[in-house]
Amino acid sequence: MTSAKSLFAGLLLTASVAVVPAASAAVNVHVVGAGSSAQYTVSAIAADQLAVNNAPSGQCPYHYTASNSGNMIDNRDKLGRITPELGNLWVVWLAACSDTTGATNVTDIWLDLSVDSTVGVRGFLASQPDASHGAYIQVVTPPPAPGNKVSPSSLWPDNKADVALPAAVYNVIGTNAAGTGDVQVNVGLTDIRPEDALFATTRSIAALNTTTYAGLGYVGPTTNIGAPILTAQGTGTSATPIKFKLTGNDPISLKPVRAFTTIPIGAAPIVFVYNNGGAFDPNAVNLVSGVKGDGTAGTAGHYLLANLFDGTTACSTGNAALGGGGSQSINLILREPLSGTMNTTEFSVFRTTGNTKDSQEVGVINPTRSPYNPLNLACAGGGGSRQRAIGTGEVVSAVQGHAHTLGYIFYGFANVAKLSGASFQYLLVDGVDPIALPGTTNQQLPSCTTTNCPATLWSGNLSFPNLRNGTYKAWSIYRWLVDTSNDDPLGPAALAQSSQDLVDSTIADFVPFKTSTGSDGLEVYRSHFVQSAIQPNNGDATAANTLDGGNSLGGDAEAGGDEGGVIVGRDNATVITANGTGTTAGKGKVTWKTGHHFGLSAADGTHLTGNPAALVGKTVSINGANFVVAATPAPTTTILYTTTQTGAHTTPVPFSVYISPTSPGLLKKKQ
Repeated sequence: MTSAKSLFAGLLLTASVAVVPAASAAVNVHVVGAGSSAQYTVSAIAADQLAVNNAPSGQCPYHYTASNSGNMIDNRDKLGRITPELGNLWVVWLAACSDTTGATNVTDIWLDLSVDSTVGVRGFLASQPDASHGAYIQVVTPPPAPGNKVSPSSLWPDNKADVALPAAVYNVIGTNAAGTGDVQVNVGLTDIRPEDALFATTRSIAALNTTTYAGLGYVGPTTNIGAPILTAQGTGTSATPIKFKLTGNDPISLKPVRAFTTIPIGAAPIVFVYNNGGAFDPNAVNLVSGVKGDGTAGTAGHYLLANLFDGTTACSTGNAALGGGGSQSINLILREPLSGTMNTTEFSVFRTTGNTKDSQEVGVINPTRSPYNPLNLACAGGGGSRQRAIGTGEVVSAVQGHAHTLGYIFYGFANVAKLSGASFQYLLVDGVDPIALPGTTNQQLPSCTTTNCPATLWSGNLSFPNLRNGTYKAWSIYRWLVDTSNDDPLGPAALAQSSQDLVDSTIADFVPFKTSTGSDGLEVYRSHFVQSAIQPNNGDATAANTLDGGNSLGGDAEAGGDEGGVIVGRDNATVITANGTGTTAGKGKVTWKTGHHFGLSAADGTHLTGNPAALVGKTVSINGANFVVAATPAPTTTILYTTTQTGAHTTPVPFSVYISPTSPGLLKKKQ
């Protein structure tokens, strides 16, 4: 990816920017985003950083955030049967410092509408760069009052609060309900691969299949336009499956699909959040997924967590997925099937590879009618109920407002800001902590209050250590779809890099894929597989991303199906270390205690054996410090030496080794 230094060299206003009305030609709209609600905060902060870095003399950055303040208008259907997608809007702009309302001499604008990943992918791929058709962003007028949805205001690089959105800004963006004259989506923010977004759309719109759940039944007026998936949270929001394509001609407009590339941003964990009613609940500590490391069913052949969320077993803390030790009825909040959050969770811990029967959509037997749509249904296994929410914010509000409610979200400090305190806790998955922030008690959710939340909160300045080391199951890589012809130095690619560069130092919401300095980055990835035996919907892999040398850590071009693929990149064990003596003086002895034996992963993924000799010369991490495996004495499956002393330990400590894509025994890409 182009370095921040070169991207921020100045305002090169001759570069391609989003199409704006002719009357506002002097205003440059650099980013018009739509998509992932989980990425709302970081993308907003990154845009403000771009504005701060590039404000000419006399110009200052301003920003606005508000709930349900914008629509994505998809105008491809001539009969107007594609319903608008309502969402939360953020807008950052440059205007004269002399007018504190931000209404004078507006020159540059960045914006994003929070809908969901698949809707954002659809909006981007449906759009033509010449603005002849596609998806447009409309500002609701009059704009709602500033919502200060990025909180605290110290997270903003300009350290200011929101201001009201002035007419000089919203008229440039556009207010036309038909999309005419509005700005067009030029970046799709997604939590999943575009192939997986296409799969999610096809699966949602297909006829209901209660055997394999390859079709979810949200059938609409045409084969290309599905039925809206409605929220049960009283906000009026919805998400509608509308078909699009990755290549060739669009299925609705019949015009060529734009050329695009996929920029990886970073990885974030899915976190299960619970309202315990006011006091820590020891019966809501750990979720047993029933999923083994190779993606197959574990506990007695059952996917326990899937059976909790599909309501076929009791919706209570007495459920086997929660250990079966309680009796409290609980309500479950489910995301819509177009959501990147939903699909990541679905294929990581609910359904996974090779499982064609389990899904959180089990029991939704009439997807076009209440109480199935909006989903608000008592659990068949007894206890509480299952309810639909659209977007991260609705899940958070539902958990915040109702005791004994369990939901799941992509973790983000801003996302959980409303869930701080003793009334809320997060759960482990199969005994692994998704956040693992030192000093946390009773699994309370850490959140920003009056200070920023940088990666320095974690040991070694490395956020989300159990995502980084490959032990936590439920996570996905954030990605942005951008037009290959967009060379705006303050456009989508610049904003993508800005997000990665500031996330560690400002608000560590995800593990950056690759910072411009190369000081931090993701080291694990997922294999790829064909989901639900619907191979055509996974599409072709997008072109390698020339902005940062490629869009795959694994060395191959990425394809769909990575949400639930086997995690590769790290092998883990627990060890006891001691300083070498005698002929091994100066070296460190490491003795295997539990977990994977020394040596890279066995080909079948069981980790019972390995190839210890392949570790020679590799870097291993022991309790957060890095060491190199020595050639002599030769490593075995239970003992190895490092080239330098590791320091004595009398209690077991964590051990991990990075597995390169070409290492012997690496779990291969599933097809």
